Amino acid sequence: GQRRAQATGSMGEPSAVAAPAAPEEAKDLTSKDYYFDSYAHFGIHEEMLKDEVRTKSYMRSIVQNRHLFKDKVVLDVGCGTGILSMFAAKAGAKKVYAVDFSGIAEQA
Repeated sequence: GQRRAQATGSMGEPSAVAAPAAPEEAKDLTSKDYYFDSYAHFGIHEEMLKDEVRTKSYMRSIVQNRHLFKDKVVLDVGCGTGILSMFAAKAGAKKVYAVDFSGIAEQA
């Protein structure tokens, strides 16, 4: 296990940060732990959300293809903040399941 500490992001919102692992815990960390921990921090999600070209491209792709989402069940694996899930709901999805393994899910 990895311990979590609470911090404040650049905009004053809480963000989860990994507390340094105790020496005996460090040897137990795997590449999976480092991968998911990198997405637990608000900063990476803030950066992606502020990328207007990226975010609006995803939004247009989903909303302009409503016929692919209308009345469908959508599973967004690795949803992060859930922005794409919200776009799917806006496009008429009957139900949207947003799933994420990293700590960002607790903040989103």
